[in-house]
Amino acid sequence: MSRHILSKKDYRNFMETLKKYNIDGTSMLDIEVENNKKNEIYYFSSKPVFYNGMPTLYLINYLKVQTHNITVDNGAVPHLMNGSNLFAPGIAEMSSDIKKGDMVFIKNLEGLYIAIGTANDDTDVIMSEKKGEAVKILHYLNDSIMKGI
Repeated sequence: MSRHILSKKDYRNFMETLKKYNIDGTSMLDIEVENNKKNEIYYFSSKPVFYNGMPTLYLINYLKVQTHNITVDNGAVPHLMNGSNLFAPGIAEMSSDIKKGDMVFIKNLEGLYIAIGTANDDTDVIMSEKKGEAVKILHYLNDSIMKGI
């Protein structure tokens, strides 16, 4: 396992990758990367911010991403903390720009991001039907990434 600070070229590439998720990471300097046989992990201030091609909750909470947000009610939080997928009735608010397959950033009513997932449908469909599974969860607050791999 080797961990080192990104070169300028790799840093630019990393920033371009973040832009694909509508994330502006330009406030982060001295990004480190660690490669081992199974994982590629990017670190900022010793916290994993990007894990195997996906942003982490550390990154999302640090930058407070402004797009593709879903706010859930307090009843949904314990289920998400256990890794359950998000069902539409638990959604309090949802960004209007979400399309089926988009990566979404899920926060509680206090504004803390607690999960990241992919939308099962567009915002208008999810909010008009208000039933069934709305988001497949990829990363959540109590998973192995957050517990320090």
